Amino acid sequence: MKGFIITLIGIAVSFAAYAKPHCQSFNNYDGKVTVIFADDSAGNTYSVSDVKLIPSRKGKEYEATSISVSVDNGVATVTLTFDHITQFSNPKVELKINGKKASFKVCK
Repeated sequence: MKGFIITLIGIAVSFAAYAKPHCQSFNNYDGKVTVIFADDSAGNTYSVSDVKLIPSRKGKEYEATSISVSVDNGVATVTLTFDHITQFSNPKVELKINGKKASFKVCK
C-alpha cells in the first residue's frame, strides 16, 4: 500500500511539473496574424517546430511564417507569425516543443 501511495504522489508531481504553453497575446494587424505564448517550464533549451494555426474547427491549417523564441530564467516567450487570416472561431495552435506535440487555444 505504501508503494502505491508513493507512486500516486510521483505521478501527481510529474503532471504538475509539465506545464502547458499558454497564450499571452493575439492580434490580426498589419497584414499578419501574431500569437505570443509563454511556457513557465522551459528549462535551459526550448525549441519550437511544426507550428500550425487552425483558425476554426475542422478548418484549414496555416503554417507559421516566423518563429521567435527567447528564454529567461526558465520561462520561454515565443512569438509566432502567420499570413493574414480574416475569420476565426475558437482558433488553436498545434506545434512541437522540444520534439513533443503540444497545443493550446489562442486567447481572445
